[in-house]
Amino acid sequence: MIETSIWLFSNGWTLDTVSLARGQGIDGKEHKKKLYIRLLESKVEFPNHNSNGPDIIAKKDGLIWKIECKGLGEGVSQTLRNNFDRALSSTVSYYDQRNNLQIGLAMPRDSTYLGLIRSRIPQALREAINLWVILWNVEKKVIEAYSPNQNI
Repeated sequence: MIETSIWLFSNGWTLDTVSLARGQGIDGKEHKKKLYIRLLESKVEFPNHNSNGPDIIAKKDGLIWKIECKGLGEGVSQTLRNNFDRALSSTVSYYDQRNNLQIGLAMPRDSTYLGLIRSRIPQALREAINLWVILWNVEKKVIEAYSPNQNI
């Protein structure tokens, strides 16, 4: 979420809302502090926050971007697949056929996630619902953003 937020800002998007992580084993205060520090370091204004809806909502030139973010955590491949399925389901639920809406699924560039993206998100679906895939390349420290019509 942090790197995607910084990437959006650097590309002219205004962060409207972030949804802070919560749940078992998650320190919400620590997560908010880490997010705040990284955004401050990157000169990004801290957006509104809540615990419902898309992880990131950003706006630019009348467009709205709703993005669901998923990290690797410490799970086994079965857990990653379940997390992926939930993230994809959430992402697709943001689609409401508005012309000014882009939806995105953001996650680390990982071989398990790449395999799931390629096998479970058909190109036709990505194009039909304007679904972007945003990958954080940890080794290169860059965001790789794939528009709906680009192969991953």
